[in-house]
Amino acid sequence: MARILIVYESKYGQTEKISRFIADKMKARGHSVDLLEAHAKSTDLSHYRTIIVGGPVYANGYPRALSKWVKNHSGDLNIKPTAFFSVCLGVMQKDQTVQRSEARIVQGFFRKTNWLPKKWAIFAGALNYSRYGWFTKRIMHTIAKRSGTDTDWNRDYEYTDWKEVSQFTDDVLAIQNEEPMNMNLVF
Repeated sequence: MARILIVYESKYGQTEKISRFIADKMKARGHSVDLLEAHAKSTDLSHYRTIIVGGPVYANGYPRALSKWVKNHSGDLNIKPTAFFSVCLGVMQKDQTVQRSEARIVQGFFRKTNWLPKKWAIFAGALNYSRYGWFTKRIMHTIAKRSGTDTDWNRDYEYTDWKEVSQFTDDVLAIQNEEPMNMNLVF
């Protein structure tokens, strides 16, 4: 079975939770999986058959540590089976303009980091009001109101569709059996 690396950055915990879910599912299928926070010390990627990267969207972008990690490792990432997942509440809005905007954020991340994974997905995250400071709580409340979701600040809400995450995991396991890529990216 394959050795797989999942690199993530998680500000309020949902991206980490999704990363652990993916890791557990892969481990249950006999794979060796390591988890690495993007801001942690770097690792040698040559030991891994497949690499998955995950990050949350905040203020129309991804955490700096995640962007830096991907950019620093884009050469290795572009020759292996790789996947990316984005965690964002905006994906819950049914407005096509918002959906396109979310896809543009992901594509912009790929251009900025010079990386093009074989598979990518956007998952709804969570509203962890109990973890937010005053300002963030108000911003998230506004986003939740726009998307027609829960706005009670006295509790947390989880919107991740675990069936979608499970399907993504299956898709990633399928791409890892394909031949490694040798890509020259032009954006």
